[in-house]
Amino acid sequence: MEVFEGPPIGPELVTASLDEVLQAMEAIPADLDWPTLADRIVPAFQRVRPYPPGHPEPLRILVPPGLSVGFAVDIGPAFLNVGAAMIERWGLTPAALLARALDNLDRRMGGVSPDDVVAASIDGQPIRLLQSGTGSASTYVLLPTSLCRIFGSEPHLVIAPMRNLLISLPIDADRELAAWLFDEFAARDPNCLAPAAFVIHAGGLAAEPLGEVFGRA
Repeated sequence: MEVFEGPPIGPELVTASLDEVLQAMEAIPADLDWPTLADRIVPAFQRVRPYPPGHPEPLRILVPPGLSVGFAVDIGPAFLNVGAAMIERWGLTPAALLARALDNLDRRMGGVSPDDVVAASIDGQPIRLLQSGTGSASTYVLLPTSLCRIFGSEPHLVIAPMRNLLISLPIDADRELAAWLFDEFAARDPNCLAPAAFVIHAGGLAAEPLGEVFGRA
């Protein structure tokens, strides 16, 4: 096993130690068999920072409304990327893997309530923040009906700068402010996600590229 030292994390962020990650990896079967891992599969959005040279390319598929979604095995203190070779060995199609990952995610979201949402304000703009015990809050947007149960059914704008952070703003919030807010949080996390905003409305989902504001792809 080769360990790559990543960049330092920002203030107030907590991450698992190397020992904790290694212990978690030792607790899962070496052959990564499907029956053992099926309940641990979750969807995952792409991080901005590239993986080390030689790292297997994660499997990614496009889901409505044009979002690139990957998959991971939740081992507790960390996620393990799922590659094409893994699902071939499991005898699964990407569609079947997506269905199981979303089912797992929906079940985990069942333990999250509106009481877990924290209200705050930035320059007079009200915002709401959600961090979950599942480590997957960013991908909650893939299940807008379940997300509306947590944030409410009124239309709102959501950004996900980190894997386990969602920030909700009013639907008419200034998009440049939303992009600035995304950048403020993403800058603290070396594994931050690609800039995007999501409009949640009546159980539906639409995407807006925040990268255009900062000139990022």
